[in-house]
Amino acid sequence: MKNKILTMLLLLLVAIGFSQSDNFNLERNMNTTIKNATLLRAEYINDLSPLLWSQMAFPFNGDFWLYHRRINNFAQPQTENYLYPQDDYKQIVTVVFTEISVTTDGKTVVTQSTSDKLTAQQKNSLTAAVPGSVIEVKLKYKYKDQTKDSYGDRNKTVAGSTQVTLVPAIEAEYPGGFKQLSAYFAANVMHKITDKKELDKILNATIEFTVDEYGEVTNARIAKTTADKRLDNLLLEAINKMPRWKPAADSKGEKVKQEFTIPFSSGC
Repeated sequence: MKNKILTMLLLLLVAIGFSQSDNFNLERNMNTTIKNATLLRAEYINDLSPLLWSQMAFPFNGDFWLYHRRINNFAQPQTENYLYPQDDYKQIVTVVFTEISVTTDGKTVVTQSTSDKLTAQQKNSLTAAVPGSVIEVKLKYKYKDQTKDSYGDRNKTVAGSTQVTLVPAIEAEYPGGFKQLSAYFAANVMHKITDKKELDKILNATIEFTVDEYGEVTNARIAKTTADKRLDNLLLEAINKMPRWKPAADSKGEKVKQEFTIPFSSGC
């Protein structure tokens, strides 16, 4: 397994339509990552990321039911970046099982517990992680109030899962920052697309690359193809021609490589 650092999720938005390609922008989405200093302080699963619950995947509309059963749910601020306080979930659910899997360079260490508090074994597996390690959290919870409500039964155990990725203390940066990276992809990919069908294909693609210790962009690859060789080559050419980045660094200031995954998709 390749060592990947999922440091950012990039959503490609069409502001008005394909005819106005100048309005293409890359937007940074809040991504589930963690740095080593935070990892070392973690005592509960909530400490792994402020997005842990909001990005948890549940089967059978479990996320919908949990969302609507939150306490004071409808009194929350109506802002785009509002995050429901994670500790407030403890008022309505009890975590009865937690499994943490830490994958580093293809090797996975799995530890389990019967609550949301991290055990000594789980802490040890987390502190052994290095930048690029993928931390998968699986949990099961029960509702504290198990009486049936308007959304259905609350007497069942619900399972969920999410991932957190350990990133360098200082992440690699494109020259001029994220806004300039957006402009680069617009100029070198989107403005070279000839029709709407090609746009749809691009929006299905996922690319990956590495920024090495010297800031050079290397190891460009297509993780999810456009199913069009010309468009795949267009993406690879754009990656390979990127200017040198400011390299990532660890907590000691030593330069380290960092890998990026960029899924292109139309925002909503």
